[in-house]
Amino acid sequence: MSLTSPIVLIHGWAANHHVYDDFRQYLPDVPILAPDLPGHGADVRTHFDAAAFADELAAQIDVPANVVAWSLGGQVAMQLALRHPDKVASLCLCATFAKLLQADGYEAGLKESKLLGMIPVFQADYPKTMTQFLQLQILYTPERKTAVQAILPAVTAYAAPTALQSAQEYAGHADLRADLARISVPVLCVYGDKDTITPARLGEYLRQHLAHARLLLIKKAVHAPFISHPQLMAAALQEFWSQHEA
Repeated sequence: MSLTSPIVLIHGWAANHHVYDDFRQYLPDVPILAPDLPGHGADVRTHFDAAAFADELAAQIDVPANVVAWSLGGQVAMQLALRHPDKVASLCLCATFAKLLQADGYEAGLKESKLLGMIPVFQADYPKTMTQFLQLQILYTPERKTAVQAILPAVTAYAAPTALQSAQEYAGHADLRADLARISVPVLCVYGDKDTITPARLGEYLRQHLAHARLLLIKKAVHAPFISHPQLMAAALQEFWSQHEA
């Protein structure tokens, strides 16, 4: 089946839309929308709010789209599905979370997030820190070194995101657990088995609490499977999309 629905790519905290530059070549030849999150990349806002940005995205989507969202971007994607279900054909939630930190009755979350302490490091030398971060994503797949080197100039061409603090505070407080049952679109959860930022148990929680979700755990992937394992992830997406596209 030839896929025709547009694709929306939503990146994560501290990055920008160029992290998807290599991955795009593995996707169907359909319209792709890949915005920068508020206060990331070319966007210089200082306040981050996933629901408000979901509303902005909805205004740019004409027909239901297949949304692929990574890390903090998953909060935007889920808000989009909740607030504008007519704009979403499916969700791919990659290395993301309903709630990041632990709470009473919620053991899937992290005891603490190491990312808050990374803010001064990113602000001090964004190109160096982002380079190190991307290199860590291929720790177990060194054959992907060339691809990382190819995207680095575009990813690191910006100053440190202006909404680093706001976006990380949002991530620490966000909690969509009570809303998951209202997301009715098909969902593919993709996680790396070597990820310590958003461990696979966060994906298992989503799989259990979303109505139509499946979980793909990629071996030797860290926090960005679309960088370390693009062909595997793209093939899984193609199969997933073909099963629900009219």
